[in-house]
Amino acid sequence: MNAGASDKLTVRLANWPHLLLAAHLLMLHALAFGGWQIPAVKLLWLVALGLFLIWQPFVAGEQRISLRQSAVLLGAVLASTLLLGPWLMLIWCGALAASIGGRGLWAENRRERFGYLLAFGYLIGLTVLGVVPELSPATLIDPDLRGWVARLMPVALPVLLLFPAREPRRRSGEAFDLFYGMLVFLVLAVFVLGALANMLVSGGSYIESLFKTSMAVAGALLLVAWAWNPRAGFSGIGSAISRYLLSLGMPLEQWLIQLSEESERHTEPTRFLGAVMSRLGALPWVLGASWTAGEIEGQMGEQATHRHTCQVNDVALSLHFRQAPSPAMRWHVEWLLRLVIEFYLVKRQSEQLQRLGYVQAIHETGARVTHDVKNLLQSLQALCYAATQPGDPAEVAGLLGRQLPQITDRLKATLDKLQSPRMEVVGSVAADIWWARLKDRYAHVPVEWSQRGGAGCMVPLGLFDSVAENLLQNAMAKRQREPGLNIGVAFVDGSLSVSDDGSAIESPRAKALLNEPVSSEDGLGIGLYHAARQAEGMGYRLSLAENRPGRVAFKLSPGA
Repeated sequence: MNAGASDKLTVRLANWPHLLLAAHLLMLHALAFGGWQIPAVKLLWLVALGLFLIWQPFVAGEQRISLRQSAVLLGAVLASTLLLGPWLMLIWCGALAASIGGRGLWAENRRERFGYLLAFGYLIGLTVLGVVPELSPATLIDPDLRGWVARLMPVALPVLLLFPAREPRRRSGEAFDLFYGMLVFLVLAVFVLGALANMLVSGGSYIESLFKTSMAVAGALLLVAWAWNPRAGFSGIGSAISRYLLSLGMPLEQWLIQLSEESERHTEPTRFLGAVMSRLGALPWVLGASWTAGEIEGQMGEQATHRHTCQVNDVALSLHFRQAPSPAMRWHVEWLLRLVIEFYLVKRQSEQLQRLGYVQAIHETGARVTHDVKNLLQSLQALCYAATQPGDPAEVAGLLGRQLPQITDRLKATLDKLQSPRMEVVGSVAADIWWARLKDRYAHVPVEWSQRGGAGCMVPLGLFDSVAENLLQNAMAKRQREPGLNIGVAFVDGSLSVSDDGSAIESPRAKALLNEPVSSEDGLGIGLYHAARQAEGMGYRLSLAENRPGRVAFKLSPGA
């Protein structure tokens, strides 16, 4: 029951940090002005340490210390009580001033910040007027003046309670700035030691030395503040220090150059990742490295408990350190690892795109071969139909004799496409010969043929056969849906056009017809798309020349 009441009291006190600080300063005040020499007053040091342990911003107050830690803490408290003197109190006041300064920097509320400034000023006055004069008889101060100061200074402590402080963050390190605290400690040490040195060198009084030293320190601080962030367009030493802290021996520009070198040297993402992590593992402040990218894992050097991991999706990179890295080090390492991950993801995506390109080439070749085989099958069906019709056997034999060698050549060209997906065998033939063969092939189909010019030119056989077959088959399929449809095929000055007088193609489908695969009532819907791509590859252009009711025409012409 007593333990529970004690815990509740501790929690309530922790919620009033300025009350704890004021009580601690009051105990120090009693000890500083000669109280450390009185054994009864000297016991207030124990109370002051207890109040400080509840107020301190270094370790979370909810943590319970072990028996060993309690023994060490008790020994330190007893030893400091026995050795309590002006020098110990001077060091303690300096450390406390650093703690107040480092904690006040994190105060977001203006009134709370004013409270910490008031406590800081009180502690400075306690140090220079109470503790330092106890160090040596040479630091003489008027006894009446010191007595009035000793009696009047505690009056300012209740004012500290008018500036309420919020409940402190209960995680270690978040309420204290170590760099700022060390700077405050060093400035205070320079101020006290400078005052003593000035008094001994110049032979003046202690108060005069305090005034001169305070002016000198204030001027130096103003100069440093101006040099840190000047207004005349210079970056200042603050920018230089920030750049140094962010470089940490490896500037980002140098690291980007190394990444580019390894990226050019290794095309495979896995080897690139291993080479880059090896470079990181060679840094003096790195003990080892490990990485995971999907099912790929690797490591080098030694593994340690202190590490920093950067993970993006399935890629996780870790660096292991000899000592716990600082926040600036973690921030720097985070950017280094993120750059590695971005380079790796780009190389992996490039590899995947290369594979997809190969698969797409196979797919397009397969689709094109499928259409060629389909056209060949339709040609064979037309020959079989012509052979079964009554008529002169000599004419039928002549038709088969002319058409079967052409079908054999087209089938051989189709097999060549299947064996070499990325290679298109381009064979040219005279336009007159190709036109005669096309008319002969579709002699049994009612089509209006028209030729003008281009008699001596050469045309790519595979392209013109493929486009003509696709356009004529589509037109004949449309005739089945729209009986009485007239189909016209014209070859004019090296350009081929196939037209009909049926219904127009819907506008959305017409826009996408030659640019992407579209749904089709009679086929796979990708014949014209592949024919258009084939035409582009050979320097021709397949287009929908006209699209209106009564006139739909496709045209294959030279030029992109």
